[in-house]
Amino acid sequence: MQKRQVNAIVDLAMLVAFVIVALSSIVLLFFLPSAGGGWVHASTGVANLKVFLGVTRGQWVDLHNITGIVFIVLMAVHTLLHIPYFRDIRRCLLPGKNDRCENE
Repeated sequence: MQKRQVNAIVDLAMLVAFVIVALSSIVLLFFLPSAGGGWVHASTGVANLKVFLGVTRGQWVDLHNITGIVFIVLMAVHTLLHIPYFRDIRRCLLPGKNDRCENE
């Protein structure tokens, strides 16, 4: 598999992970806020679980955290794939003509 294909797959996976993290953030912030928390009934011990789209707040938090970690790992891979770019970025930022920067 070529580096370009690996980069495309990593970028697509990053996009999916980012969208999931963003959507779960919106759900947790606006629909299942932590303020007040869930309460546990004193006599039965049954928790009042906050639910959105059939998924409890705890499951939303787990989804948010796991996809956030996946995004961080993919971002590290993405950065490693672009090491040559970071090596040459100084030349691209300096004034003057640089054929390598113009071709990218």
